[in-house]
Amino acid sequence: MDDASVVSGFRGVSAIAFFLNVICAIVFMSKVGYLGVIIALYTIAISLFVLISIINQPQGLVDKMNTHAEFVFTYKGRLVVDFFLCLFLFGMGSFGVAMGIITLVLIIGIRFLAGPFPGAFEQLFRQEGSSSENFDSPYGDAGGFTPQPPADL
Repeated sequence: MDDASVVSGFRGVSAIAFFLNVICAIVFMSKVGYLGVIIALYTIAISLFVLISIINQPQGLVDKMNTHAEFVFTYKGRLVVDFFLCLFLFGMGSFGVAMGIITLVLIIGIRFLAGPFPGAFEQLFRQEGSSSENFDSPYGDAGGFTPQPPADL
């Protein structure tokens, strides 16, 4: 088994799981009152957000996510997002509990496979701070900053 097959396998299984999370939220939304609808809408939004980051489509949204929400492309960021998603799913009955457990097993399973397949882990997630190394501040070079003397009034 090589890194490419591990990456495609985890992307496929994760995409199916997050699609099922959306279905779980829709089923839950049809059964409950208005607070349940709000929770289900949050669950749908988070699941679609992560699903877009997994399949890297549509490219326009992926580019926006790369600039405004790049945490979802790192392992730590995805772990936090999946944890909060699972908290919502655990409140959605037995189907939600099952999907929450599957989601947690997937994200933790990806970490356990990082040992035998480090190349696959690097393909699935970007390293922390890798895209901001060449960051240009809109305020210019802060290295030569000298504060102004206080004004005497």
